This record gives sequence, C-alpha cells and structure tokens, in this order.
Amino acid sequence: GLDPRKARVIELAGVRLSAGKLVADEKFRQLLRPANEMIPAETTRIHGIDDAMVAESPLFAEAWPRFNAYLGHAVVIGHTVGFDLAMLKRECDLAGLPWIRPRTLDTRLLAQIAAPELAGYTLEKLAAWLGVEVADRHSALGDAVTTARVFLALVPKLRDNGIRTIAEAERACIALTSVLDGQARAG
Repeated sequence: GLDPRKARVIELAGVRLSAGKLVADEKFRQLLRPANEMIPAETTRIHGIDDAMVAESPLFAEAWPRFNAYLGHAVVIGHTVGFDLAMLKRECDLAGLPWIRPRTLDTRLLAQIAAPELAGYTLEKLAAWLGVEVADRHSALGDAVTTARVFLALVPKLRDNGIRTIAEAERACIALTSVLDGQARAG
C-alpha cells in the first residue's frame, strides 16, 4: 500500500554493501503474512504477492528479530527511505516491539544533491540516468538490489560534489530534508 498509516508489510528484504560492492551471498528476503488481513487485489497487481503466497509465512512479529539482527548497526540505504521507516515503525508498534530508528541514507535525496537539474528522481529515472539495470521492480528484494546499485553509481558523483563520507552524506540528506520541509510548509 501507499499509506503507511494503513498499509501492512508483506515482504522484508535487504542486501549488503561492503567495500563499494554488492555482496551477492548476503541477502535477506522474507514474505510476511499480515495478521487478520487479506492482501488487497491492487497490492497483488503491483507486487505480485497474494494471500496464497504468504499463507505459510510468518507474521511481522516473528520475522522482525531476524531482520533487525540482519540490519545490525549498518547504515540503511533506501529510496525515499522515510516511507520504509514509517512502515517498519508502524509494524513494530502494532506488534508491541521496540523500534529504534537506524542511521539512513536516501538515494532520492542524494541524487538531488548530486544532480539537482534532473527532471525526476524516481528509482527508474535514477537507474536510467546512472545506467543501472532495474530487475524485479516493486519486489522488496528487487528494489533493494536496484537501490544498492543506484547508490554505488551515485558515490562518484557525490564525491564530485564534496561528499566523501557517510557522515557528510547523512548531513547533506538532513539539510535537504529540512529545506524541502520548509518549502512544503511555505506552500
């Protein structure tokens, strides 16, 4: 779903980056069964996941400890990552699980910093601009792989803009978020 106040998480996935490369054998993927809810047909059309596929899958509360351990203390990189964080926080709240916001980087914001002149910043547009292959779009694992590849392709462009460390990238994302929030409030 598109509304983190109502939607449920039906798939968790992540990939690991190390030394500037995607680590192929360190993936995480888990389908989830939403508690006492059916997956809307609209969601199935987008993600291809239906009730039958998740019938034997764990609930979020059962899978979260493994996924949270997989994340560990890593910086979480996502495309419009705030949405993902809102979804995860809501699921933790519903399950009565503790939520601690991880350190994050947002590829959408980083792309705006690296190339403010682009016509758009969707994951597809960034992938096309950077020459990154998009596979399995709208699946959690496919989007994680594409986002990781987009991030790796953005690194040299960020360096050209004076952003050389994760801390500098975090500060740049926070600064841009503050500007965008201010613009939204203004009007």
